[in-house]
Amino acid sequence: MQLPFEVVAELKRLEETLLRPEVRRSREKMSVLLADDFVEYGRSGRIYDKAAILDTTNNPFDGQLSLHGFSAKALAPSVVLVNYSSLLRRAVGNESHSLRSSIWSRTEKGWKLVFHQGTPFTPAKE
Repeated sequence: MQLPFEVVAELKRLEETLLRPEVRRSREKMSVLLADDFVEYGRSGRIYDKAAILDTTNNPFDGQLSLHGFSAKALAPSVVLVNYSSLLRRAVGNESHSLRSSIWSRTEKGWKLVFHQGTPFTPAKE
């Protein structure tokens, strides 16, 4: 099933929104974006639910995240899998890379993030 450009653009915008520190540190903003049954397999190997993610909104965030290589694929009429890689540049100068996958579901209240996984990786040297 081919996704309309507008849907792909909206989901990319939502993923980019989740990378912004002012959103990641806002319990209200995160609560709107995450489904009640949200689950994340973090790059650390830990498993988080919505409550655990919301509890992290007070934690300091010392870096800048960017998104690269975004793609989206419909799994059902209102369910989409997105994939991309992210780069975290920390204030102290080091970087880390992750492969990211998310499942979004369209609800009456808009798109909700149902599942997310981050897997650390080292980019290939060119």
